[in-house]
Amino acid sequence: MRGLLRIFGRRPRRPISFEQQLATLASCGIRLAPGVPPEALLASFDREAMEDDPYVLLLTCMGAEEETVSAGGATAYMSNDIWHFDTECIEDHGDYSAIARRMSELAQGDLPLDGIADYVDIDAGQAHLSFELAGQRYRWDAKVEDDWVDPAILSKLASLLTRVGSSRRFTYIDLGGQGCLIGCATGEERKRLARETGLVVKWLT
Repeated sequence: MRGLLRIFGRRPRRPISFEQQLATLASCGIRLAPGVPPEALLASFDREAMEDDPYVLLLTCMGAEEETVSAGGATAYMSNDIWHFDTECIEDHGDYSAIARRMSELAQGDLPLDGIADYVDIDAGQAHLSFELAGQRYRWDAKVEDDWVDPAILSKLASLLTRVGSSRRFTYIDLGGQGCLIGCATGEERKRLARETGLVVKWLT
């Protein structure tokens, strides 16, 4: 999986069964994509690893992009509710467009972005993202700093979801290093996820 961060070496937690973790996450609004069997999550890590580092490793695998569409459902991800995001990911044209599309997918209809396009030229220090929403065209310039994403783009997308009147907001779980988990949830779902998993779940701002 691309960008899988170093999440080992964490303080040990009480093991939780693979099945129980999936059930708990489902109760928090995070499920496998239609047609993706639970066993597909064990292709990269075995059951023991999943259970010894509960929720963190499972969420990371659920939110990772797979090599083929058939391995990860219609969007090529194991889940449409969580995204394992590598912040060192801007290399060429299409990278900001991919971010916008994935954020739109996570919002599941609440942020229907159309006509998504971008421009990325690291050497020239130029990048921007554009799209259309509700008949209005947006164009945002992005700060270029090697291959790091401009966090302002994520913040603007998060703000836009609030402005369109959605009852859901983007969530953020810091995994340390250059990785994080981004989701989309109601206030109650965010509270439940934090309570049931023990993870620090913040709003993306």
